[in-house]
Amino acid sequence: MNLIEQRIWDYLDGTGTLQERELTEQLIKSDPVYQQVYEECKSFNSLVSAFDQDEPSMGFTRNVMERINLEPVPTSLKSLIDKRIIYGIAAFFLITITGLLGFLFYQINWSQYVSSGIQNYQIPEIDIAKYLNTTLINIFFFADIIAGLYLFDGFLRKRIRSKNI
Repeated sequence: MNLIEQRIWDYLDGTGTLQERELTEQLIKSDPVYQQVYEECKSFNSLVSAFDQDEPSMGFTRNVMERINLEPVPTSLKSLIDKRIIYGIAAFFLITITGLLGFLFYQINWSQYVSSGIQNYQIPEIDIAKYLNTTLINIFFFADIIAGLYLFDGFLRKRIRSKNI
């Protein structure tokens, strides 16, 4: 689009400053090239404005919204992550840490005797039977059973949710 067409379209649309519109109006009245382009643009503008814009029917929005409601709900990001990748990363780190600890223990000279400033310090013996009685063991087992039932309930709820989706 050249400068003449741009000026005339700005004039027809009513955009631009007042001075630019007055200058364009004077050029249309005096210059035959401007007059020809003005008539072409004016006829095209009237032709385009004569067409009615298509409007959707009254039920269009309702039909679109019903279709959207029928679409499956997107799953959460948690289920989109492949668990094999997570397990692979965890296995890599566990193998690396185990290898480093094994190498460290292999390098230690276990037969070397180290003397310290402490002379024959004896660790006092602890009477485990005093602390580990049947009541404490029953409490421990009860807490384990409760935790196990809680985890089993969570597993069953996930299973039921996955069947309903």
